[in-house]
Amino acid sequence: MFSTFYFKLPRQARILILFLIIILAAFFVLRFLAVEPRNIPQDFLRARQEASLIAQDIVVFSNESSKRIEEVSRLDEERKYTEALVLISAELERNKQAREKAIELSGQLEIMAKNLAQISPSAAGQKALEALSSETALISRLIIYNDYLTQLLEILREKFLGRNEGDKIQELLGKANDEARAINDLNGKFNEVMRAFDAE
Repeated sequence: MFSTFYFKLPRQARILILFLIIILAAFFVLRFLAVEPRNIPQDFLRARQEASLIAQDIVVFSNESSKRIEEVSRLDEERKYTEALVLISAELERNKQAREKAIELSGQLEIMAKNLAQISPSAAGQKALEALSSETALISRLIIYNDYLTQLLEILREKFLGRNEGDKIQELLGKANDEARAINDLNGKFNEVMRAFDAE
């Protein structure tokens, strides 16, 4: 029916209709089927690699730190205060190193953030932003973790020196362990989102 109607139209009208159909088809192809070229700035890729390595170091640190705190708790129960104090001193030093790692990580995340606008396709940019959010939250949790850890270690040291009863030890230990788990989870999410980013 359409073809009969179409051929009854004047030649110029048929050309105009054909032209409009071609324009609409081209728009459809460009809008829905054409693949946006993939562009990932080299600075973003380098910073991503560095951020991933630093975050992994932070996860290892928090896991090892949790184990050492459990060891300190065991030494406390066994009243081996001298050994516990040695472990605490070492852990306070490692805590400073963890803060330095957090500063390094934030520097790499800043580089990644500065390059977000240049990432295409836009879906990849959204994934990159989601990954950045996870690592930013990781830094926040690491700061909280370090604060709990410092408080815990100071209370333990005071207890071992006979200056307090150490009544907040279990509470702080629980909070520090919760933050360590959150750090692990956030780093896992970062890696998962970056795998999706690579697939975009």
